[in-house]
Amino acid sequence: MMATTNGTFGSQTFGISFGNSGCTNDGKVMAEHQTSMFVASAFETLSEDMARGDGEHLAALTTLMGVPVEHHTAFFAMTQQHYRGLVEAGEISSIAVIKALQDAMTGQPVFAQISGTR
Repeated sequence: MMATTNGTFGSQTFGISFGNSGCTNDGKVMAEHQTSMFVASAFETLSEDMARGDGEHLAALTTLMGVPVEHHTAFFAMTQQHYRGLVEAGEISSIAVIKALQDAMTGQPVFAQISGTR
């Protein structure tokens, strides 16, 4: 059904062509939307990784957020330490989680420069 709807109404082509679906004209997802899309699509597994302070999805998020490899362990520990505030504080959406992550990163000198760039 989705293929029929997209083909009939051209919504996917329109969104990609005009950049309002989070895509550039060449169909690539804009950098600022990649993280949000990833969090939304992998939220359950990602939140489990955050609670553990380790995992494949958490490693992918760390990379998407631009955290240098040498700070991944510190990022993992931060997400575990702030887990409740990141994913259990009322509104559960990819935007809310990313904002909470950025706020937590801002409070730690090792991440302060990174949090404002993504």
